[in-house]
Amino acid sequence: MGNSSDKPRGGYSYYVSDEQLEAFARLSLYERLKWVDEIRVFTLLARAPETAERQERLRRGETIVPDENDKR
Repeated sequence: MGNSSDKPRGGYSYYVSDEQLEAFARLSLYERLKWVDEIRVFTLLARAPETAERQERLRRGETIVPDENDKR
């Protein structure tokens, strides 16, 4: 990445090794589903209040950012 235009903009990334993928592949279907559910619960508990509000707005079919006329 010698050029500044090569840098990723925003978001995030992470690396999963072949060993990690192999370990996950060795889990039973139940263990995989349990892992996914534990991650789901963790992300719900760890999210910021602003993120929670935006997710709720999307569930209701609204825009992420409230309209100026939308006073609660």
